[in-house]
Amino acid sequence: MPDITLIFDYLCARCGIDPTDERGMTTTEVAVITFLLVGAAIVVLGIIYTAAKGNADNIPTPEQPAG
Repeated sequence: MPDITLIFDYLCARCGIDPTDERGMTTTEVAVITFLLVGAAIVVLGIIYTAAKGNADNIPTPEQPAG
């Protein structure tokens, strides 16, 4: 299997792309991507919380033996 780093470096050199150059990314794009990722994380945490709470609510309580 070929080395992925070697292929990436070859393609960057062939196309004349500097991978360390950040001129294409603007602050607005970074902010929007960050906002979307945080929103997705909140949704996932909400789903996990709901599932955990539902499982915790369904734990049966033991009854004391009649005495």
